Formats: sequence, structure tokens, C-alpha cells
Amino acid sequence: MNTDHLRAFVTAVDEGTFEAASAVLGISGSAFSQRVKALEKEVGQVLLTRTVPVRPTEAGAALLRTARQMTLLEDEARRSLGFRGAGDEIVTLSVAVNADSLYTWFQRVLQEAATWDDVELHLHAEDQEHTHELLRGGTVSAAVTETPTPVSGCRATALGTMRYWPVASAELLDRHRGDDGAVDWARVPQVDYSIRDSLQRSGLRRLGVSPRVTHLIPSVEAYNAAVAHGLGWGMIPEGMMPDGVMEGEHPDLVLVEEIGPTEAHLHWQRWTTGAPALDRFTDAVRRAAARMA
Repeated sequence: MNTDHLRAFVTAVDEGTFEAASAVLGISGSAFSQRVKALEKEVGQVLLTRTVPVRPTEAGAALLRTARQMTLLEDEARRSLGFRGAGDEIVTLSVAVNADSLYTWFQRVLQEAATWDDVELHLHAEDQEHTHELLRGGTVSAAVTETPTPVSGCRATALGTMRYWPVASAELLDRHRGDDGAVDWARVPQVDYSIRDSLQRSGLRRLGVSPRVTHLIPSVEAYNAAVAHGLGWGMIPEGMMPDGVMEGEHPDLVLVEEIGPTEAHLHWQRWTTGAPALDRFTDAVRRAAARMA
């Protein structure tokens, strides 16, 4: 397959429109369309929906991971062989990271990557229980995930453990206590990062209840602020805990002892393809994870 055609296909998926993708590649819209059509003609199937945003069809989704691997390998080969102009080419690494890692220990990866001038990072924030789906579907070439079993064509390495503690405003809990002093957990609002966030639901299962109200706050900073302001209770990583909560000295926030902590065992999964840029990034992830807090 022609890698120019594959690159056009991948870029269309990443950018969402043919217009934006053609601009990224520095070619005309008609030339871009011809590349996509040529690839579709070669495989004998429609690979992209002509919608906004552009999405891969079922056949396109099956090809996407291979297309990313081939374009990545071409970029690395051109650079290593010293092709004319190859030194100016940028290798794009698409990586899935859970939001809490991205906000804490993964910052050290970004700090190290800031010294590279040949790599472009496309980070996808997703719950750690679902990042492997992006890897399996070809959207990313590597992922921080809870899943230890390698996705086909990938290898997995244990990174470490993030410990989450259930935290709530004491005032919020007091508003939902019965005459016997027990908290009615079914009535205490819960804060989730997204609809796919299962940390809080898993915690409540230990008590055998389900919340009546669940707030969705898709921002780490806003999530922690929502818990601090008493909007609801939530799981907060130990590394982001407000001062005094763990010691029981915070003026309002308390640990919810009856629910207890939850641990997320994180793994790094990446393509087995030996691309130097991906190898370098993997080394940076391992170094950062060694200092996980």
C-alpha cells in the first residue's frame, strides 16, 4: 500500500475533516481526496464516512492500526537513513492516558518530551479501564491502562499503583444522616469524572447501594473542587489529596472509612513495532512511573 495514501487516511481520522487533513499535509483538497479514493479503490471498500467529523467505517477501523504503524515506520526509516528532508520530519505519537495520571506523574513524561524536537504528541484522555480500547482500535500506539493482558500486537509492562480515597465534605454527610447517625448513602450525591467512570460505583457496591444523583465533571481540577465544595463525594488520588485530609485535620473534608480506598494497578501497553520514537517515549514513561505518587 502507498504510505502517502495511508497517511491521508490516518490524518483524516485524526483531524475530523478532509479540509483540515489536507491543510496538515500541505496539499490541495482535490489531491487529498484522490489519495483517499485511491486507497479505497485498492482495498475495494469504503474506509471513511463523508460526515463531519469524518469517521472510519468498519473496514477503515480494521485498517487504522496497520496504517498508523506503517506511517510511523516510514517516518523513522527516512530519518535513520538520512533521506533528504527527513531530519525535518516530525514523528507523531498518539497515546491514551487516564486523566489522573496525566495530571500527576505523567507530567514528568511531558517535561522530558519537551526536550525533543522530532516528536509530536497526540494525547487522548480516557478512563484507565477503557484506554486499551483505543489501543485495540488503532487510535493510539500506546496506552496507560489497568488491563495487564496485552492487546494483540502489543506488549505490556507494569507501571505501579495509584491509590484512590473516598472523600466527602463533613457538612454534606451530616445533611444526609438519619436519626441513628448513619449516613444514607443512597441520598448522598456522587461525583463521577465521566459516564464511564466506575471508581465511585465500585465503592458504593461495598455498601450495597446506588446513588440517586450522580454529577459528571470531566475535569480533574473541577472534579476535586466539586468534592471540596460539597457537591458530592468522590474518589481522589492520594497524590492529589488536599492538605490535612489524610491526617484528619482538614476543616471540612473527611475520608469515608466505610467505603475505603481503591487501587488502580496501571500498565503500559505499546505496539511491539520497534519504532525508536516509541521506544524513547516508553523509556520516559517508565522513569516517570518509578516516581508515581
